[in-house]
Parts: sequence; C-alpha cells; structure tokens
Amino acid sequence: MSALMMSPNGLLPARDTRTLLIKWTVALLVPVAVFTFVWNGAEIINNTLPWLLNPASGPYTTNTVFESVVFIAIFYLTLIALSGYLVAVDSGRQGMIGLWIDSIVYAVLPVLIISPVVTDNLIIGLALCAVLWGAYFLVRKWIMALLGNAADGAPRKQVALSDEQQTVVRSRAVQGSFWFATSFAVVWLIADIIFFATGSLSTTLLIWAIVRTILFPVLGYFLGLLAGRVALVTMQPQKIRVKANIAGLNGNGRGKRASNEVEVRPKPSSEDGKDAIPNDLPLNSKGAQRFYLTLLVAFVLFYPVLDPLLFGFGTSARLAGYGDAGFYIILALGLNIVVGFAGLLDLGYVAFFAIGSYAWGMFGSTQWHVLTGATVNPQVWSWFFWPFLLIGALIAAFWGIMLGAPTLRLRGDYLAIVTLGFGEIVPIVFLNLDKYTNGTNGIVGVFSPAFPGVNWTSITFVPYYYLIIALIIFTIFANVRLRDSRLGRAWIAIREDEIAASSSGINLVQTKLFAFAAGAFFSGVAGVYHAAKLGTVSPDNFSFGDSVIYLAMVVIGGIGSIPGVIVGAIVVYSINLLILGQLDTYAADPTSLLHTITVIFPGFSFGNIRNLIFGSILVLVMIFRPEGLIPSARRKRELRADTNEDIVVGTLDVPPGTPGFESEVHVE
Repeated sequence: MSALMMSPNGLLPARDTRTLLIKWTVALLVPVAVFTFVWNGAEIINNTLPWLLNPASGPYTTNTVFESVVFIAIFYLTLIALSGYLVAVDSGRQGMIGLWIDSIVYAVLPVLIISPVVTDNLIIGLALCAVLWGAYFLVRKWIMALLGNAADGAPRKQVALSDEQQTVVRSRAVQGSFWFATSFAVVWLIADIIFFATGSLSTTLLIWAIVRTILFPVLGYFLGLLAGRVALVTMQPQKIRVKANIAGLNGNGRGKRASNEVEVRPKPSSEDGKDAIPNDLPLNSKGAQRFYLTLLVAFVLFYPVLDPLLFGFGTSARLAGYGDAGFYIILALGLNIVVGFAGLLDLGYVAFFAIGSYAWGMFGSTQWHVLTGATVNPQVWSWFFWPFLLIGALIAAFWGIMLGAPTLRLRGDYLAIVTLGFGEIVPIVFLNLDKYTNGTNGIVGVFSPAFPGVNWTSITFVPYYYLIIALIIFTIFANVRLRDSRLGRAWIAIREDEIAASSSGINLVQTKLFAFAAGAFFSGVAGVYHAAKLGTVSPDNFSFGDSVIYLAMVVIGGIGSIPGVIVGAIVVYSINLLILGQLDTYAADPTSLLHTITVIFPGFSFGNIRNLIFGSILVLVMIFRPEGLIPSARRKRELRADTNEDIVVGTLDVPPGTPGFESEVHVE
C-alpha cells in the first residue's frame, strides 16, 4: 500500500482506484462466497428456481418460492450496491490487510458459526459472535495501541464537493459495483460448471448460471449509479431553509413586523465524521448503515420462509424461541424508559408483566365464565385479544401509577427497595387469589388471537412471529418519539440532576408518574402477548430473578440507548436461557467437547453453576464495557471521557473579575 496522496484541493484522494477495487472486492467477495457455497445460499436458489420453471417439480408452495426469491434478490443486489458505495467514499487510509481481517471476523465468522457446521441456531450463533467480536475488538485495540496507531485515522469532517469531485464519486461507485458483480458472477459460474461436471447440477440450472453471469455485470453498472447517488445524498452537507422574521422600529418606537425572508444555510455534519467524503471508516458511515438496515429488514420479514431452507427441520421450535426473545425486547425497552431515561431504579418490573398476563388470562379464557357466569365462545372471544392489547397495557400502566404515587420522594436505594417489595407482592397476590387465578394451578386454555385467514395454532408459530415483530416495531417507534419529546427531555433532566430539573420548572410528580406508567404500559403489552402465545398463565413465571434479568438487559446493552437495549435483550436471553440452559444437553452428547467434563467429574451438572457462569459474564462485561455494548452518546462521554480532549471555556466558566470575563460578557 503506497502512502496516501491527496488531490490538490485536499478533498478526494488521488490514489489508484484499482487498489480500492481490489481491496473491497476481496473484502466483500469472501463472506458472500462463504454464504453462497459453504452454507445454503446457492442451494436456496437451486431448489426454488426449478419450481418457478415447473411448479410440479418440488414440494414448495407459491409463497415460499416467491418470498425466498425476493430475499435472495434483495440480498445480492444490496451487496452489489454496497460494494460500489464503499469504493466511492473510501479515503484509502485503512490498510488492505486490516480490512480483510475485519471482514473475516465480522462477516465470515458469523456465517460459519450460525451455519449447521457449528451451532445451527441463529440466536445462539449471534450471541457467540457478540462475545468473539468483543474479544477481537479489545485485542485489536491493544495491538493498535502498541503499534502507536490507536485511532485508525480520525474521521474527517465533510465539506461541499465540486461538480468534478461528484463525478469522481459516481465513477468510483459504478466501477466498484460493476467489478464486484462481475467477479462474483465469474466465481459462481466456475463453481456451477464444476457441479455440472460432477453431475450435481442440471442442464437447466447451468443455462441459468450462464444467463446470470451476463446479467450480473449489467446490474452492477446500474446499481453502481444508485450507490453513487446514495453516497452523494447521504454524505454531503445538506441545506436547510430557515424562515426569519425581521422586525423594525417606526418613528414612535413601536415594533413593526417586516416581510418574511428565507435564508439557506448548510446543515452541519455530524461530529463523528460518519457523513464525510472521503471517509476513513466507510463501513461505519451512515450510508453503509442504510444498506445494513435494508438487509436486516429483508431478513426479518422473510425469515419464517428462510428458516427451513437455512437450518432444515425444527422451524416451529426456533420461531417459538424467537417469539420469547421478542417479548424480552419489549420488556427491556419498557424498563429502559424507567431506568435509562428517567433514572428511576426499578427492581419489581416483573409485577407489571404479571398484571398484563393475568389480565388477558382471566378475560381471554373460560376463567371469565367462572368469574362472571357469562357464556364464553372461543371463536368470538379470541377477537377481543386485539383491543385487550391496549386494555391490558392500560391496566398495567394504572398500577405503575399506583406504585409511583407513594414513592415520589424516594430515590436510589430506597426506591429500589420499594419496587422490589412491589415485585414480590404482586405474584403472591395472584398466587393466593384461588377463586380468580386458580392459585398454583394457574389459568389454562388461554385463547389465541383471531385474524382473518390466519391459523393460530401451537403447531406453527409464524403468526406469533409476525405479531411480535409488529409489537417490537410499535415499541421502538414509541420509545424514539418519547425520548425525543419534551417529556423525554424532562426524564433525562431528572436523571441527570433532580434538583436542577425541579428548579428549571419541571413537574417532578407528573414526570415520574409518566415514566412509571409508560414503562408499565409496554410490560403489559408483553404480558398479554405472552399469555396468548403460551396458552397458560402460572405464578411460577414471575419471580424476582426475572426483574434482575430485565435490568441486566438494559445495563449490558447500554442504559438509555434504544439499539443497545435491543442488543442487550437478545444477548442476555441467548446466554442465560439458550446457551447456559442447554449446557447439560450438550454435555450429554458423546460427540460434544463438554461431554469430557462429565466423564472426568461424574455427576457434574452445569445447572448447579449456571448462575455462577452468568454472574461471571456480567462481571466481565462491566469491567471491560461498563457503558454497555451499544451505549448512548451521553453515557459514553461520561465513562470514556478523554482527559486530553480540549475544553472549550465559555461565558459561565470564566470567573468574574478575571481579565477574560469582560471579553466574554458584554457589560454595558
């Protein structure tokens, strides 16, 4: 790699474009090839394509083929466009070898771990990848520090690009997408020819391979044009229109409104340089994140169809587990409002989850006939699930207000003790209300939702999967709106300094009550879903340990960070319930490495040290990542403050009487 040379205007690097093409083509081609040839990428196409040509040739349904083809198209086309985008915006300061290593760790490793070769489970594989990524990030940081290059190049600030520079960006994007698509098409064609020579590929599929080889470069050209447009739109400083009212004075000294004038000002770029061209870390740029989001949305939407094609037998069991992970995400996001936004420590959050579950359990089952004597028709009563999502959430929110009202003067440890007591009382109350909740036996036969054309059974969990996805989207949208609202800013002010917030005019009583109610509301939504999906409500499902798990999700993910809390919920659910809960099962398999431990220590059980392992993981995370996996910007600044950072001294920082005071403050 030659030294970086900048163009005379200092904006775009004048290095050889061929180097960037080789760099990014290899970096993206390796993980895509691993997914296509090592896992089931090519197999999905080879299984569904014959059905398109002849529907009687396979056991697939029309929906399965259509959705799988749409996902495969989105997957490969997005990657082709991404390759052009990365070539267009890359400054070339990141080394080629380092980028290839990052590509292997962050892209190839997950494909191998999630594939049937290792775990054959999506959530467990991602949880293991998160651990390995964290370890790699620390080792990489230490190595870069030893080499005296800890920053990997500081991100640049964006400036306006000339027409000539914009043409260069578009040209690079087209070249990047074209050559990546061409290279991948040639590699895929060679592999198909080998399969055809060994008798593993039909003549029809070979003809399709030849057509695909011709089609990919053409698509690469047009997708490169799209990538260049994305680069310029997302990474150039935008202009905003500001309406200004100019007021004048008439002869009597009275104000007179003049005509409105419109100013056009450049929108400031982000402080982290993620929207800059050229970019030192293009994989972290905002434009690249849009491509990632496209892939993620497509994968989530089409996953029920992809699961049997990727993992084979056991789709229903996996979807059921993902549904459980989904309501954990909702619970963590609800608790994040109380703990992360408002700074109110809540150790009894499971109580609201129990209230939501029992609300639908008592109404949406034959238990309603026992309580009221009213006739319950399952076909009719199941439709009440949809309004009861709101009703159950409002019931939980009401009890959140009832908890918050007597605790408004409490903070810190005292508030934690009160919420802990509330969390212990509620399950005990439900346990002893035998007439209403059946006591220790719980409520069985809870009705599933009803929806036209949807079969809600325990055999397939596809409807529950899409239902929990919809509820998660609603919860995220509500959390974002609440965080950015006036109420959300009031919560953050209370969290930072309650006395200062009160002095600023914030009503502490109403604001805290809103926090408790909002957090309990989403817990109630999760409770109603949980009762309908499980078909039963038992007091054994609600314990103090669950509240601790929910709090761990928020802390490990990143207090106050919505993306961090989502990741924290998935990681904690995977480690605590999937991985640690199944260690004894893995140890019983003679082919597993864990089986050696049971041979050396007869009678040993991982279940006896499950909490020890989980607690050790929590300690390690808090030592090496105290701000969380994906921390909020404010939290990251608090815990990772740079002591060498230049401090800007403002007016309020200059003591009166000093020489700089009069220059900072205009004194008349």
